[in-house]
Amino acid sequence: MNIIVSGRHLSITDAIKGYAEKKVKKLEKYYDRLIQVQVNLDVESERHRAEMIASAAKGSILIAEVIDRDIYAAIDRATDKLERQLTRRKEKLYQKRPKKWGTSSTGPAEGPS
Repeated sequence: MNIIVSGRHLSITDAIKGYAEKKVKKLEKYYDRLIQVQVNLDVESERHRAEMIASAAKGSILIAEVIDRDIYAAIDRATDKLERQLTRRKEKLYQKRPKKWGTSSTGPAEGPS
């Protein structure tokens, strides 16, 4: 997975970049088909904005945007939003999966005892 961290009106320090990358890497356990996550950080007076754009397999794009007073809290909340979106997407994929032929939902057949 490719992680891109960029800032607008903000210099990206090693601490902020490392924190964002650490949080984004945890998203792989919820959905392993992530190709790229772009983290855009912005500051306007006391408002810190974190926007995460995740590109997954088959061309799907998920976006999470959060505004908070603290840049680290904004990164946390945006990661949480993406986590929820990814788990919902994974659940939908498994619900649409076709059932295999020859399997029964009642279990193995029992004969007369």
